[in-house]
Amino acid sequence: MGFRFLLPGILLTGLALAACGGSDVAATPGDSDLGGLSMGGEALGGNARTTGLASYVLEEPPTAEVAWIGTGVQIGRDATLDHRHELAFVYAVEGSHRLEIGSDRHGIDEGEGLVIPAGATHRHEGGDGATLFLETRLAPPGSAYPAGDADEALSLFESEPLGELPQNPLVVFVHVLVPSGGETSVHTHPGPEFITQIEGRINYENAIIGAIEMEPGGFEGIPAGTAVQKRNPFAEDAEFLSWFVVDANQPFASPARFPLSETARENLAALTAGARVSGASSIFGGGDNDSAWGANNAIDGDPATEWSSQGDGGESWIEIELPARTRVTGIGFWTRTMGTSAEIHTFQVITDEGEIHGPFQVNDALSLHYFDTDLTATRLRFEAVETSGGNTGVVEVAIYGTATSE
Repeated sequence: MGFRFLLPGILLTGLALAACGGSDVAATPGDSDLGGLSMGGEALGGNARTTGLASYVLEEPPTAEVAWIGTGVQIGRDATLDHRHELAFVYAVEGSHRLEIGSDRHGIDEGEGLVIPAGATHRHEGGDGATLFLETRLAPPGSAYPAGDADEALSLFESEPLGELPQNPLVVFVHVLVPSGGETSVHTHPGPEFITQIEGRINYENAIIGAIEMEPGGFEGIPAGTAVQKRNPFAEDAEFLSWFVVDANQPFASPARFPLSETARENLAALTAGARVSGASSIFGGGDNDSAWGANNAIDGDPATEWSSQGDGGESWIEIELPARTRVTGIGFWTRTMGTSAEIHTFQVITDEGEIHGPFQVNDALSLHYFDTDLTATRLRFEAVETSGGNTGVVEVAIYGTATSE
């Protein structure tokens, strides 16, 4: 499956990253081992697949304001483009691409990436046909691209200024595939992230702007420590590219939660909102709802506590009664885990009128996962469907909506 940027005067098309490898330029001050960033399926959580393309350790943060500036460049068969500029990542979009950086010579196949250190004189070379590539610079806002003898060079995007950057800066370039029906976990990064959509659509949500739908060519950025999640409820797989400036001494991605204090995310299932647990399949140790593993832990708003069943596996369930009849527009679910067991992979919701909704898929045990609904109820019973067995249970359950007289 390919992607395309459609812009006046240029058509960039390319192959997706089915099995591409990352590559780093061997140049001072040195490169980072992408493996050390835990690149792989777990990097962004959920069932998204993260592929590291390139990274580079900076000696110190930039002293001037910078942004990510992306330019689509085309050069013809056997043509060359000699120039130098700020630190940049190159992404081969279409055609074989050769790159000389000083005395080093590199080949970049479609879907692969490479880093070019700041100020390094380098040469792009076309292959057997026209070469199309994306060059994304970490540069002062509004700065011009040194196009040289390029056949065509068009501006594709520019991020907002990145603001304050980490003191131990590591720049990272990744590709992310979110399969149909899949999602990343809710997570944060120790530095700003900028993404552009290249294939398919995603529902993109961060703690600043809320949720939006992104299509190819769309782009968004967030500062350090901002909770973010990418979800794909659509029929086709989705892909995006991401650029980061992160703290090299911090985990690349950390589990997070969206704030629940906003009106749109007021958790009506919380004990503090007047909700209660009206039943549970069992409680580990035989205690009551207020015991160490009691069912009230599922609605106390504290991720450090959880409800655990007594070995119920796929037969576990918990029922929440709301203080009023409610039109429920969304639910949240955070499964407990014991590492390889006690996880609920899918669940369904049964209302007090017997309506069954779901099943809903839970891709990991790292955070609260959100699901859109359209139902009316006073009591909702959350039933496990597929599990890894054992003492299944819940860290938190959330219910969103508005009271109704229906």
